[in-house]
Amino acid sequence: MSTDKKSFSRRDFVKSLSIFGVAGLGATSVLSACGGGDNGAAADPCGDLSGLTDQEKQTRDLFQYVAETPIPEQRCDNCEFWVDDAFDAPCGGCTLFKGPVAPAGWCNSWVAES
Repeated sequence: MSTDKKSFSRRDFVKSLSIFGVAGLGATSVLSACGGGDNGAAADPCGDLSGLTDQEKQTRDLFQYVAETPIPEQRCDNCEFWVDDAFDAPCGGCTLFKGPVAPAGWCNSWVAES
């Protein structure tokens, strides 16, 4: 039985980490260029939050807003807080937080229209 162990110095370890890091960065760049990156506006026509402050984005997050509801009978466009025609079609708005809202979206404060 051979007990030949290959030594691996810290220098070799750091060098291999940097190689993997560069390779990962390159792969991420390629995926982004090919449309594989997370481009919220392209995937969600109501996902452009560029006009919102960080505080306004945090408020959306506080309400756990998502562009596609996990509960089919609870949609933004049948919620009490929905604001129709607040943004260009197909987006609406919400009285609880700022920014465009997808009609099929949802947040944790959904209330049935009265």
